[in-house]
Amino acid sequence: MNVKTFCCMLLLVAGNISAQYKIDLSSIECPKIEYLKLGNPGPKGREIRINNLYWEEAGKPKLPVMGEFHYNRMDERYWKEALMKMKASGVNIVSTYTLWILHEEFEGRQDWSGRNNLRKFVELCQEVGLQVHLRLGPYCNAEIRNGGFPDWIEFNKKLKPRTNDPLYLNYVRYWYQSLFNQIKGLLYKDGGPIVAIQLENEYVTEGMVIPHLMALKKIAIEVGFDVPVYSMTHWMMSDYPKGEIIPYAGYYLETPWISFGNKENPTTDQEFFTYNRISDNIGNDFIKTNAKVETLDDETNDSPYFTCEMGLGSPNYYMRRAVVPEEMAGENINLRLGCGVNLMGYYMYVGQTNPIAEQYTTARATARISNDYQAPIREFGQMGVALKEAKKLNYFMNDFGSQLVLKRAFLPITNQNRENLQWAVRTDGKSGYVFCSNILHKHPRKEYHHVQFELDLNEEKICLPHKKVTIQDRSYFFWPFNLDLQGIILKYATAQPICYLDENDTRYYFFFEDDGIPAEFCFKTENVQDVQALNGKVKRLKDVYFVDELQAGKDCQIKVKAKNGSSICITLLTEKESDYIWKGEVNGKKFVSLSESFIYFDKNDIFIASENPSQTIDLFTKGKFTTQTYSSEYISRKAKAVIVPPMEKALCIRPLKGNIVKRIFDARSMSTIEHAYLRMQATEETKVFINGKEIATSNYQGYRYADVSKACRIGMNEICFQTGNTQEGITAEIEVLLANGTRWLWNTDELWYDTDGHTPVKTEIPIHKLTKYDDREHLAVFQVALPTNMCPDIATRLYINATGDVANAYLGQHLIHDVFINGADWIIGLNRYTKLIEENPLLTIRINGLKSIDSGIYFEKNISRTDCLQPVIRNIHMEQEYVLPLKLSTKAPKP
Repeated sequence: MNVKTFCCMLLLVAGNISAQYKIDLSSIECPKIEYLKLGNPGPKGREIRINNLYWEEAGKPKLPVMGEFHYNRMDERYWKEALMKMKASGVNIVSTYTLWILHEEFEGRQDWSGRNNLRKFVELCQEVGLQVHLRLGPYCNAEIRNGGFPDWIEFNKKLKPRTNDPLYLNYVRYWYQSLFNQIKGLLYKDGGPIVAIQLENEYVTEGMVIPHLMALKKIAIEVGFDVPVYSMTHWMMSDYPKGEIIPYAGYYLETPWISFGNKENPTTDQEFFTYNRISDNIGNDFIKTNAKVETLDDETNDSPYFTCEMGLGSPNYYMRRAVVPEEMAGENINLRLGCGVNLMGYYMYVGQTNPIAEQYTTARATARISNDYQAPIREFGQMGVALKEAKKLNYFMNDFGSQLVLKRAFLPITNQNRENLQWAVRTDGKSGYVFCSNILHKHPRKEYHHVQFELDLNEEKICLPHKKVTIQDRSYFFWPFNLDLQGIILKYATAQPICYLDENDTRYYFFFEDDGIPAEFCFKTENVQDVQALNGKVKRLKDVYFVDELQAGKDCQIKVKAKNGSSICITLLTEKESDYIWKGEVNGKKFVSLSESFIYFDKNDIFIASENPSQTIDLFTKGKFTTQTYSSEYISRKAKAVIVPPMEKALCIRPLKGNIVKRIFDARSMSTIEHAYLRMQATEETKVFINGKEIATSNYQGYRYADVSKACRIGMNEICFQTGNTQEGITAEIEVLLANGTRWLWNTDELWYDTDGHTPVKTEIPIHKLTKYDDREHLAVFQVALPTNMCPDIATRLYINATGDVANAYLGQHLIHDVFINGADWIIGLNRYTKLIEENPLLTIRINGLKSIDSGIYFEKNISRTDCLQPVIRNIHMEQEYVLPLKLSTKAPKP
């Protein structure tokens, strides 16, 4: 009997050795490792070097986890908290665009203060313990105006942006030099956190990719950017400078920039296990097929498989407003790991708020202010649903990634038939992981019955699980085989590893049981003295210990004692419990905990944060989870939305003599007028003139209306009403909306005068008060009284659930937030606007409804388009966050 057959029989005493999912990995060889020639690797003993397979740091393989966070799209007061939350969820590297348009709206007037203080941001990253990957541009995309170019670059007819035009390259040098001046001394070689820079973004101009990217790299090096890693995004069959710049890939399962109206977007290759590294039309010249298996061709694979734009959430574009489910994040990561990714870079990891420029709002495609991105860390610091999935996989990459990066991906060619169960293997021929995916974004999959995987390895054959199982729709997972746990070999497990913790002389491992598939663990008897299970059964089957009938939960443990006296312990969590796992380090001591609250930490303290004043944390100490509850005094924050009808603040005015009333309104601004609307109550005989031009009005329910966007102008505006006789009163408002988000209301009031230019008008309260806007406007306005005693450092969030199309929030004339309505709650972090609230504690909410149910906008199926025609606020409430510090060694603090 040969060794392979013998091993498989041991594992399948009660099972069927003939699995229908087989892969031959018996003849794979380790690829040749070749290091790329990039920049200065950094200080001695901490060098970062990149080879054709993985990232190496301090001489050891590493699987970095990178998250995107745009510093100048967040108030700098909240940077550190966001960075701590990134680190707490397993991120090692912060990637960030340096958005030129936000630093230099007007040529020669650079701003590096406040939220634009790049140096302070990089220093904070280092303080928190995060490395930095700067994405220099100059073009970025980033869902921002001009892709990040200032207008004076984008619309400069003397330049040819994104080419090797000498004048344009001189401007690039100017920008790169400006950036370097800000971060000088913070490069990795100088002991700083900046380990990498990205050049340009999404550059695909045929025939120009290599010459243009190399020109940018040359400039970057000449101004001082000498770093271990130079990168580029690698989209759409573009070439790249091999050995000079590392191509990074991107994957989004939800793609709002592609819209099929109210239909679901079709599935793409990115939703399956594939070596298609970039997009559906990427070339496949680096793929080798052998023995019904796809893998990398060692002869042509010259760069590691790194990513920088892994979509965990998604922005809402006007025409597509998908609400991203929690599982999309986990599935995208699962697919990429199964395909061989060795640097996991997420975009976006922290939600963002676009600042307003003097001339315009700065967004492109998204809402003007909010670009929350449904990110793992949401725009105002709350936990996104994606974080539950992302962090447990991040912890896995942190703790097991150094071994995973050594294992190549092998894909059965049966995956090419998308109707087949999708699976993959990462292995070095001896150990590794089986990855499986049976989920599509917004499309169903069938169940697969009697599933068992057969791996023909170099020296043995492994079949798992012990008994065939059913893979349900929306399932995805990876299972280890021949995993070395401190010298004890886990032959296989049908449970997913998360992380480990060393305490005293024991290493504690944390796994979770996938929904719908019973967990089983199989250990080689070699080096093992004893195996015990709490809430499970242990069987000795010749050369293996088999553990099953496990009741997953925080008290479910498998304890394995080695013959040398050392031991390991595996805690098997439920899938739900795994969503609440946190791992970190305080005062040099690592910890693992379970909590529904947001857990983050600095060097000395753990912080527990939630909008629930009663918070619970299960802290793993002395080999088990211990529950602690923390209570804070509940602070009630009331919120009520009051309808504001048209002309709410306008007075009825009458001329004291003659039949003309007028006023000049000052509309001087750096911005431009996007929209202006006249609403008035007056007789048909009353005429309206704006800047000398008579305005035609339409009769609406209870008032007359006109779009006066073209009649109003930046500068001085003379508004004149001419009545039929001196007894007629006029009640009117002109609503002016500027391109920079400013909202003006010009009301009739006591400051109007008659034809002589100095006699004030007579004013009175209008007799016929309106209650709503005419349905043809598809508009509703509300006001919410806000508390003025909020602390800027304590998160206070307003939750608004509304129907409609687009909603905008104003404090005074200032636009502070907005949203494309998608059925989810619209969330505004009020504590970030305390200064404006002190000046004007009334929040104005202006909601436009859909103009037609046939608009072609994609909404989730639970949204009624008819309801969206006329805006309504269905629910509004305000919540305060409770944050408590706690010590690892102390009891719960008193409330």
